[in-house]
Amino acid sequence: RLACLSLALAPFSTALAVDGTITINGEIIDSTCKINGKNAPVDFIVNLPKISTSALPKKGDVAGATLFVLTLTECPASLSGEVKAHFEPGVTTDYATGNLYAYKETTVKTTAESSIPNDRATAMKAENVEIQLANTDGSAINIGAPDSKAKGATLQNGSDSKKTATLRYLAQYIKSGESAITPGKLVTYVQYSIVYP
Repeated sequence: RLACLSLALAPFSTALAVDGTITINGEIIDSTCKINGKNAPVDFIVNLPKISTSALPKKGDVAGATLFVLTLTECPASLSGEVKAHFEPGVTTDYATGNLYAYKETTVKTTAESSIPNDRATAMKAENVEIQLANTDGSAINIGAPDSKAKGATLQNGSDSKKTATLRYLAQYIKSGESAITPGKLVTYVQYSIVYP
């Protein structure tokens, strides 16, 4: 009995059967740029054009590419190299495709949200269509992938010894399924962070 009691009171072994250890590196800096002339956070709306369902006949087709720009100004002179946007994966991300779910909506959003609405996990997704982010050369940005393929821009000398850069990206419709797309208003959301060199 004493032997059993001793085993019961012994501390649990920390030697567990694991499959590996993940080491995560990171760095946070206190030097930031203004985004579109404002201090972060900066929220804005991208309005895709109205298109016909016939513009997306096959799975993988894209249409309605719309440019959006992140103009970085007043960056510290100490920064050099490339800056780019990191599009944060989240509840609106389709991890199988790297695109954003498109949600059915009854009205056009006219005010930029400061965060992703809490109901997106249960909101009605549109079928067979998603929203894709891309670089200006048309290459897809794969949200949620270790390397999203988002391209950046090199910081340039601006006025008053500050640096500047202009980041350009596209948002566009992409047909994500084989079946027909149901017409209607759509909305999606994505958050972004500026990645500094």
